[in-house]
Amino acid sequence: MAVLALVLPDNALALQVHGEPEGLYVHQMAHLHYIFALGYFYWDIRRASFTGRGWRYLQMFCILMACWNTLAFIGHLVGVYLDPQALLQTDCYLQTRLVGPLTLHQYLYFITKLDHLMYVPALFCLFLGLRSFYRSVVTASAGSGK
Repeated sequence: MAVLALVLPDNALALQVHGEPEGLYVHQMAHLHYIFALGYFYWDIRRASFTGRGWRYLQMFCILMACWNTLAFIGHLVGVYLDPQALLQTDCYLQTRLVGPLTLHQYLYFITKLDHLMYVPALFCLFLGLRSFYRSVVTASAGSGK
């Protein structure tokens, strides 16, 4: 059965559209919750005075992800107030164009859609931090003869 699902896949239906307006409220609250959780995690790392490269990368991850969440939060707010006529859907499913003349809302909407410029480096910092933790454990266990 699993082979059949791999050979003849159906629609994944992975995109979940939030209902208006409750879905947006819950989504925005999740962004705020994640911002506060990352802030607490950053503070807890600093308070505990953890040292080492991995901890610094983990702190950078917290900062970048909190900034990304803030940017996404603002982007969702701007999207609510953006005039639907300001967006032009092209033939490509993933491509939408802003129609001029450009306003402040449109500029903010465009800037917040570049959130991957913050998200990708954050995940890279997380990767570097976890790799550093792994290497320190491997080095410690090799040194102790385990």
